[in-house]
Amino acid sequence: MRTTGRSKLPTIFVGKWTVNVLFLLHERPYRHGKLRRPLGRISQRMLTRTLRNLESTGLIARNVIKSKSIGVEYSLTELGRTFIAPLSSMCSWAKQHGMDVSADVRLREAHQTQSADESGSRAVGPAAGEE
Repeated sequence: MRTTGRSKLPTIFVGKWTVNVLFLLHERPYRHGKLRRPLGRISQRMLTRTLRNLESTGLIARNVIKSKSIGVEYSLTELGRTFIAPLSSMCSWAKQHGMDVSADVRLREAHQTQSADESGSRAVGPAAGEE
């Protein structure tokens, strides 16, 4: 069976921090601890999971730095650099249409809640003529 590009996207976009990490690494390579600071409220565990996922997709590289103190630095790979332009386009689209998407989601959720309430309010028991 042939795979499509669509099947790869969920692997890349795991987690809410992925996009921010990619854009930070587009600026320059970062050491693990220094990468966490500009991200704000990300936990150590979540940053590690995000970095491992991006490394497994081939978008970032993990480089061990051997100096006085051994450290790890992350940078975009060549493949990762090619991903920044389409990612920027998606972010621009989301910025432009985000309110429309949010409104549509809220409308759909309200409709689903209303449908669930209506179906739950029907009398439970045998249908007419089933006794």
